[in-house]
Amino acid sequence: MADLLRRTSEEFARLRERHEVGRRWSETKRFIHPQAGEPALYCQLLPDPDQGQSLLIFTATPGTESQEKLALLTVLGTDHFATPSE
Repeated sequence: MADLLRRTSEEFARLRERHEVGRRWSETKRFIHPQAGEPALYCQLLPDPDQGQSLLIFTATPGTESQEKLALLTVLGTDHFATPSE
């Protein structure tokens, strides 16, 4: 597949030649939750090379709407709330 992409995409070929392959250690992710809306959370990856596992930690920037939405999720927990179609 990489060979096909390299032949058909100049951009892919250029990026592939840079050999910048690696793991992203952090990034912002957006979630869609039926009650809390769409919080933007900072995702941090903590690898444990000895165990071959990784832990993802999601946090919100203090004082933001996303922090309020994340706090709402701690209250909602795993409760199920009926939607109008139910």
